[in-house]
Amino acid sequence: MKSYWDSSALVQTTLDDDLHDRLKQEGGLTRAHSLTEIFSALTGKAYIRMEAKAAHKTIKEMSRHLEFVELSPAEIIDGLAKAQERGVRGGRVHDYMHALAASKSGAAALLTLDRNDFEHLVPGLAVEQA
Repeated sequence: MKSYWDSSALVQTTLDDDLHDRLKQEGGLTRAHSLTEIFSALTGKAYIRMEAKAAHKTIKEMSRHLEFVELSPAEIIDGLAKAQERGVRGGRVHDYMHALAASKSGAAALLTLDRNDFEHLVPGLAVEQA
């Protein structure tokens, strides 16, 4: 069973050969929104700085190893109804949407650089440190 990759884990594949190889060998699941998050991270002022053309090429190659899981508007609305009880406020909603998509996909685990962002967001969802 494949893991769900949040954008931080996918960005990390550009720096970590073992993680890059894992994605190529196992494939993964994510949301299409991750592609824009990855572009932002790769071309922004963070620890990685790529030109837009290089980021595009990287993301295009990465996407060949991914299957995309999307939430319907109804699933998002239902998730937002539970946001307060799950401690979701502000920007954490983006992590929450990843967690809901991971749960929907039936992924073995949600793979991320920061487990604390995802633990306890969705009951029963395994979170793995990348």
